[in-house]
Amino acid sequence: MVHERIRSLRKERRLTQTMLAQKVGVSAQVVSNWERQYTSPDIEDLSKIAHALHTTADYLLGLSDETEDEMREIKEHLKTQGYDHPVFFDKQAWFGVQPEEIKQIENYFRFLLQQKNIS
Repeated sequence: MVHERIRSLRKERRLTQTMLAQKVGVSAQVVSNWERQYTSPDIEDLSKIAHALHTTADYLLGLSDETEDEMREIKEHLKTQGYDHPVFFDKQAWFGVQPEEIKQIENYFRFLLQQKNIS
């Protein structure tokens, strides 16, 4: 499963084996061996592969069918906008949120999206 998903995502992202190898810090031959299932990536490389392919290790391992790591992409986008640690990514802060507050937050984000589409 891992080898198929690495190959499939690499091609989908229009990366050569050499390009992926450079992002992960291995040789193109190592990537080729992973894709042909001659060898398997170790844990550290699996994490690097997931990052390079904008996915999760869970997806690569077949534990999830979600190909995108949307949260990481959102965090990276916010970081480029100057937000290093937005409060809505504070896991501890979310544990105390009540259902009615979630509805208010959802409505607020919808409002913001509407405002963005108007301007």
